[in-house]
Amino acid sequence: MRIQSINTVNTHYNYNRAIGANSKALERIYHPYTLNFKGNFVPKPKSLQFIKASEYLKSQRLTRKNFKDLEIYDLNLSELNGIQDGIKVFAGLNMKEIALIGQTISEAAIKRGCNNICSHCYAGGSPPIKEEGEHINKMSWNDFEALTDGFKELNERLGFSITRNRKNLDPYMTLFHDADGMDLYLTDNEGKEHDFIELSERMRDSFGLKNVFDTAGWNPNNKKAQMRAEKYAQYYSNPENARKIVQFNLSVNPYHLMHTKEVAFEKAGEFERAKKIRNIYTDRMANVLYTFTPLLETGKLHFLARAAANYSLGTEGFQEQDLRKLYDEIFQKLELLYRQEGKDKKLIDDILGQVKMLISYVDTYPSASERLLKIYSREDEVIKNSQKIRRRNIRQIKNAKTVNDVLLDKHGFMHYAGLLDSNGKYYLTDFYTTFPTELSLNFENKDKKTAPIKPYLQENHVIKRSLINSL
Repeated sequence: MRIQSINTVNTHYNYNRAIGANSKALERIYHPYTLNFKGNFVPKPKSLQFIKASEYLKSQRLTRKNFKDLEIYDLNLSELNGIQDGIKVFAGLNMKEIALIGQTISEAAIKRGCNNICSHCYAGGSPPIKEEGEHINKMSWNDFEALTDGFKELNERLGFSITRNRKNLDPYMTLFHDADGMDLYLTDNEGKEHDFIELSERMRDSFGLKNVFDTAGWNPNNKKAQMRAEKYAQYYSNPENARKIVQFNLSVNPYHLMHTKEVAFEKAGEFERAKKIRNIYTDRMANVLYTFTPLLETGKLHFLARAAANYSLGTEGFQEQDLRKLYDEIFQKLELLYRQEGKDKKLIDDILGQVKMLISYVDTYPSASERLLKIYSREDEVIKNSQKIRRRNIRQIKNAKTVNDVLLDKHGFMHYAGLLDSNGKYYLTDFYTTFPTELSLNFENKDKKTAPIKPYLQENHVIKRSLINSL
């Protein structure tokens, strides 16, 4: 190890005096440490840019009474640039670029791909691509650590969360884009598996945002998935733990691959095959509801109930009336599971009443995914409106002069949400159209390829760094 000279120690002393670093909170921003000639660990001075940024930040702390209530765009980001110095994951990015990520990030895709293949999925979830050569389908543990450690360190340096006050964006994040919640786990370098509970709490600690759990169910014969679900139900049924998450969403809808196949079999006159696959799906979803019953008392259990309107063109088999029939069968099977457990009728009726309250509203106006075009008539209002929105989005990007022309709608609210891919690349989407940006976090897998991002990725309309830096 190189021994630090007395001159460097004196430089560090003067450096500390210059920015007034006399608190533990500020001392944390000066690592990594090295040894001086006395054998004591002392921080290495950062760059001149970091020193200037620290001086600017200190002046803001002293002069702004509401400093802890600020959001990142309240500060002069040119003056603040350099405060990120030494945080590995931000290498190559300036504070205007990091601020955009912090103020828009809504999805951090730690896993890519889904086997449910629901027709209405705006993200176009398809089975994960094979990890080989230059292709990956998940974030590496090293990159996940760099991501969470990096944002936590930056927030400590700033003195507030960079994700604060995000102009009408939902105050939460997801750990997925096109993956099911049951598949959200990572294995570290020692082979230890980290499940949704650990990953979610680490993300919340780093970003200051709670997470959402979405699932379209799992095969009850998959013992690992079933054990994982039971663990989640037990953990989040504790009110103290329930407060750590926004909600559990159960996607129960006629767009699921199984029901899509059922409709196809019926149209082909293969009624026995249709009945068989319907039974498999309703058994599966009854088990999902049975497993997550403990979450009812927390108020965290929600349905993602989506279907086509009963008048939608070309959607026979996928309409709200079809969904209601599915629910009736699922609830009958759920009641049977409660009876087999030995619950008394009054308790069963009470639980079923709570479950049925979750489906009082059915969303019949989804964004038109590429896959949904196979179900709806192109003359349906859902399809025509989605196409209109996409055309508007492309015009907006083409005509943008500043980054605010991209991010904000005419009312000054955030128009796009940010999507971080498993390889660190960053996208903006309104869930109708997706635009790549030139931003990328410094991941070890930054040069790896992932499955194409959806919906409707506009590869010819990249949001450039020059536009992002136009603030």
